[in-house]
Amino acid sequence: MKSLRLYEQGGLRRYLLVMDKGDEACSEIVAFARDRGIRSASLTAIGAASRAMLGYFNPETDEYEYTTHDELASFVGDIAWGGEGADAQPVLHAHGVLGRRDGSALAGHFAKLYVFPTMEITLVESPVVVRKQVDPDTGLELISLDETGEGANAQAPRPRDLPWGVNHVGLTVPDLDEATAFLRAAFGARVAYDGLTRGDEPRRGPEVERQLGLPEGAAIRAQRMLQIGTGPGLEMFEVDTDVRQGAAGLADLGWGHVALLVDDIDAVMARAVDAGAHALSGPHANSRHEDTPGNASVYLRAPWGSIIELQTLPHGHWYGSGSEVELWSPPPLPWRGADPAGHDPATYREF
Repeated sequence: MKSLRLYEQGGLRRYLLVMDKGDEACSEIVAFARDRGIRSASLTAIGAASRAMLGYFNPETDEYEYTTHDELASFVGDIAWGGEGADAQPVLHAHGVLGRRDGSALAGHFAKLYVFPTMEITLVESPVVVRKQVDPDTGLELISLDETGEGANAQAPRPRDLPWGVNHVGLTVPDLDEATAFLRAAFGARVAYDGLTRGDEPRRGPEVERQLGLPEGAAIRAQRMLQIGTGPGLEMFEVDTDVRQGAAGLADLGWGHVALLVDDIDAVMARAVDAGAHALSGPHANSRHEDTPGNASVYLRAPWGSIIELQTLPHGHWYGSGSEVELWSPPPLPWRGADPAGHDPATYREF
């Protein structure tokens, strides 16, 4: 089986799965979900089968009765999280229609389906975990929804007095245009808008100093909002002042660094160094909850001194029983349009 991630936004991921000849589709789908940590999803498929086993649930015996057929006409289903503790795993529930040579059809619950020559599946992962619970009347694991319609044990609705999440991060630089050029060349940053240009009247005076915590006499000369990939906005300021400290490091109080999620950490580091960054080391292991197989990080120092971390997390974070939330990660969308640094768009990875 081969797979391709087609889309990701806000925790909603869409995959295309293409089965090979002889694959048993039901077990391949479950294995794919298990390998990628998918706990809730819906799916549809088209294709053909050499052999399939359809089940019919007999309410009189509370058991499935199975027959074997071929020719796949329709396949729809969902994945939900079943079991408890160490035994919890993704559970596939799929129904479909199988065709006969004479054009007649049979429908039922799929237990097994052997692909020939192909089967193309669209699987959409949900950001909300939907769980199965054992129904005492039938003994079957069925999806259980709470009163709000969310999945049982799913994340509670966000109270209105709590934030949605991180919208943007602020960064003061000595020269706005030079910093923009570096971020374009190093990381493919794109400009959203200029909040203040050098042709505008600088933001200054007692009221601005009070609102923004500026030292007396400081003036904001330029202000620009950028975005790197699909992460939060990066708001950059160029400020004239006689009172300034150096760029903050990890030991200084305050916001110490910004981290960028990457695929090929060596390639991204090399590109950033070519653009003017200084790598403090080579890629190294992460902290405990980030140190899953294949993960690594490295700190870079930008030309003006700020620290930028590159991090690759092909196997995500590790969460223990005390974790209250699973961290958001920016979706790896395909690159669209010309590369601001002039690189060949064909070299960008497609997902």
